[in-house]
Amino acid sequence: MKETNVSDVTETWNAFGYTRISKDDRDKDKSENNSIKNQQDLILGFAARNPDICIVKFFADEGATGTNFDRTAFKDMITHIENGAATCVIVKDFSRLGRDHIETGKYIERYFASKKIRFISINDGYDSFHADMSDSNNSLIVPFLNIMNEATVEDISIKTRSQLEVKRNNGEFVCNYAAYGYTKSADKKLVVDEYAAEVVNAIFEHKLLGHNEQQIATMLNAKGIHSPAEYKKSIGETYNTPFAKNEKSLWTPNAIRRILTNRIYIGHLEQGKRTKVSYRVKKYLYQPRAAWSIHEDNHEPIIAKHDFELVQELMAKDTRISTETGQLHLFSGIILCGACDQPMTVKITKKKSGKSYINYICSTHKRQRGTCTNNNVSSKKVEKCVLFSIKKQVDGFLLAEEVENGLGLAELKKRKKAALEAMIDKELQSIKENNDYLVKSYAHMLDGLITKDEYDLFRDDFLGQIESAEKHIDHLKGEIERLADDTAIRKLIERFKAHENLTALDRRIVIGFVHSIIVHSNKDLEINLRYDSDFELPAPYEDCETARASQETAVV
Repeated sequence: MKETNVSDVTETWNAFGYTRISKDDRDKDKSENNSIKNQQDLILGFAARNPDICIVKFFADEGATGTNFDRTAFKDMITHIENGAATCVIVKDFSRLGRDHIETGKYIERYFASKKIRFISINDGYDSFHADMSDSNNSLIVPFLNIMNEATVEDISIKTRSQLEVKRNNGEFVCNYAAYGYTKSADKKLVVDEYAAEVVNAIFEHKLLGHNEQQIATMLNAKGIHSPAEYKKSIGETYNTPFAKNEKSLWTPNAIRRILTNRIYIGHLEQGKRTKVSYRVKKYLYQPRAAWSIHEDNHEPIIAKHDFELVQELMAKDTRISTETGQLHLFSGIILCGACDQPMTVKITKKKSGKSYINYICSTHKRQRGTCTNNNVSSKKVEKCVLFSIKKQVDGFLLAEEVENGLGLAELKKRKKAALEAMIDKELQSIKENNDYLVKSYAHMLDGLITKDEYDLFRDDFLGQIESAEKHIDHLKGEIERLADDTAIRKLIERFKAHENLTALDRRIVIGFVHSIIVHSNKDLEINLRYDSDFELPAPYEDCETARASQETAVV
């Protein structure tokens, strides 16, 4: 590139120096080879050797990508150019201006030219004032160098994705920010943040007690507890979130819902849920769960798995808040009509004496009279039966002397292992049957009994069932392996012992022990408890007649 002698100076160029460093450059370039200061020194040195150039202002974008031009300092520079504050722009090289060859070329060859701005790229030896664009060499060098710069970005993007995928598959935490309730250690591990973990525990506890997401959010805001975004700012973290709507973030129902459904709180690390369309576009696509990187029991949990699963079940139920108390009724969402299998709804009757009576009635009958029986039952009667059923199970469990002295753990594990192995045998039988069907359907196609299209449909269905059974078998085998750990069973024992002298019910107890209540009539209630006689496996909800017969104490 031609430099100017003092005697050649006929015009002074008021120049802007533009510098940029990306986040990757800032993190990785330890030699400061590409630092903002290094770029500015290079531009100042160039201006010192060219007396016709006067640097009037520097613009610096630090931690900004070159794949687009949505950069604060760059846009500020363009505003100054529009106001006529400069006649020249100088950069270290084309890549500092941008790495998108199309957009970068537009600025160099069109925008700057239209504004009569002299553009200089020092290391590329390019100066638009001296360039003869009619020369094919000059007309090709700018787009060629820009394409090379863009290829570099694409190569870096591919390598970065590959590195992140390897780290995710190894169970490393690769996100920029740890979820609320955790902090990220120097070795990229998740560590429990005691203060925030207490808030997470409180959120789950209030959900189990019957509060909805709006109520929980309102309560946290009223107590002045920082939302996740505000909390991270308060402890000095530079944190940006796409969920923030206002300058100061408050707790919202959606924020509560995100916490209540995040499996990170039971120690599971789930990453790779979304992927960027390309390095060019700031748009993400959500991946199917099968494509996620999932590592169970990866870090210390904040919430017990039992409580987490209860919350997921509660969130799937259609429960409504009492307009009088602002809370859920004791059995909301779990009491069903035995005739139509629809949820029972609460009916409050007030007598002249001032007393109120709460009944559960069939919601279908209430909405559409005549489509279901007028099924109803007193809330007190349901409460009495449920309390009796829970107490019977708790007392029966605690009466076993072998549990008290610890000998019962082996028996409990033996029973559960046998039940899990029986489930595995059932899945293996399903695989065998579907393989047999697959072979027979192929033979039927060869014999002309079914068409190729029909065979394809059958094949996809059989293979899908086989795949599902194989996944379930893997899960069951994992459960058998975890039986070697006594922790889960000991926690179950503690849970039963905590209710040894149970005299009254609350929402937390009901949800923890009762799967469903089926009202066949006001004298026939079916109480389906969460644990069967082994006190570990879920009770067989589908076997209604057997379950009702075994709950003879619940019939009034």
